[in-house]
Amino acid sequence: MGGTRLPARLATPEDTDERSLWEGYLRRLAKPEGSLSVERAAQIRVLWAPLDRQVGPTLRPPHAGPLEGDGFAMSWDHGRHHFEIEVSSGGTYSWFYMDRDSDSRQGEEDQALGIVSPGMISQLRRTLAA
Repeated sequence: MGGTRLPARLATPEDTDERSLWEGYLRRLAKPEGSLSVERAAQIRVLWAPLDRQVGPTLRPPHAGPLEGDGFAMSWDHGRHHFEIEVSSGGTYSWFYMDRDSDSRQGEEDQALGIVSPGMISQLRRTLAA
């Protein structure tokens, strides 16, 4: 697990379309168009930026949506791998990874937005590469 670098996937035109739709969705999260506060929507974009930079072209848009109380959740499911991020109304986030076959689990809670740990990036890459 530590230090293993997964091969990068080349971007396709479909990826560009998906990313464009995702970026538009992120811009429309805030009220009055969306259901989140302006502050929370900005925090989600702050969290997305380092994910996008560090994961690169293999980062696909997640299943995502607002939660009650001005929170937001994102998740990726690929085969046996499940990865999720939840942004809380308190301005922090938590992430969780699970391998359904081995029941291996990993995660962190109450993380500062805009900072992503190597463990988080590693598990997200593992999920996306599946």
